[in-house]
Amino acid sequence: MADAAPAGPVKLVILPRTRLGLGRAGLRRHLETVHGPMVVAEPAVSGGFTGYVHHYAQDLAGLPLLDDRDAVTVIRFAEPAAMAASKASEAYRLRVGPDEDNFRERDGSIALFAAERVVAPGADDALAKLLVFRAARGVDIERWALALAAIAARDDVHGVVTNLARVVEGDFPFTQFDEIGLAAGADPTVIAGVLADLAEPVLAPAATRHLLVEPVRFI
Repeated sequence: MADAAPAGPVKLVILPRTRLGLGRAGLRRHLETVHGPMVVAEPAVSGGFTGYVHHYAQDLAGLPLLDDRDAVTVIRFAEPAAMAASKASEAYRLRVGPDEDNFRERDGSIALFAAERVVAPGADDALAKLLVFRAARGVDIERWALALAAIAARDDVHGVVTNLARVVEGDFPFTQFDEIGLAAGADPTVIAGVLADLAEPVLAPAATRHLLVEPVRFI
């Protein structure tokens, strides 16, 4: 877990680099059947969580992709002290922390703190999410959230969240990202096109990458 959390609620976003030889399916199996249940079973680790969602990468064609990422984990805490207590616990130090090395490489793994703006609730409980990462600077998050209201109103969208990101572990060029919950039958390439059109008058041109994921909520 990361340090130097902002004041107030904490949203920690982890993008592990999959352990060599494990592969996408192996990473999902470990997170879903070993690590996730282990975290939930340790109240000293997860008792302060207000949310814990693993996102498993899915195949996606036709869009620039966020390479070499097979999962994204989002953990929410009500306050920084809860995160610090979780990391300092004996259960984390002796069991949960060491298990992280069973599914990820330390070199290349990323941790972010995200300041989120929920445009429409429900993204964490959608059938799938389209994550859109941008290497953007000077983003007016409130103006962008207002623009995103148009996509939140679509029948094929199930929740919209936009975030400003601060890297706290690793090397990651993307400073802003959207989470678009997808309803059944949604075409992520269509949604990405709508987002690009909405962004043109609001956000400065920036390198953009996409990741299609299936969210699975543990807490």
